[in-house]
Amino acid sequence: MATIAMIPADKQGNKIFIKDLRVDEKQRTFVKYKSTYNDMPFMEVELYGVDNGQNCAICGDDGTILYRFSTAWLSSLN
Repeated sequence: MATIAMIPADKQGNKIFIKDLRVDEKQRTFVKYKSTYNDMPFMEVELYGVDNGQNCAICGDDGTILYRFSTAWLSSLN
């Protein structure tokens, strides 16, 4: 059974869900995520460190930050 972290995404009650934390051989970090903003299935994305490593970012194809959240959320996925 996978642990899923539910992260508040805005003040209107939307959330993002992350699961299946994975680090590859190049030390890149990946999770599967989905949000309440749309009806898409979980998708694997790379996480990027921002704010001097205090937060993670999920970016769009053009590099725009879609979601930013504390790295502390990742500890619940181990």
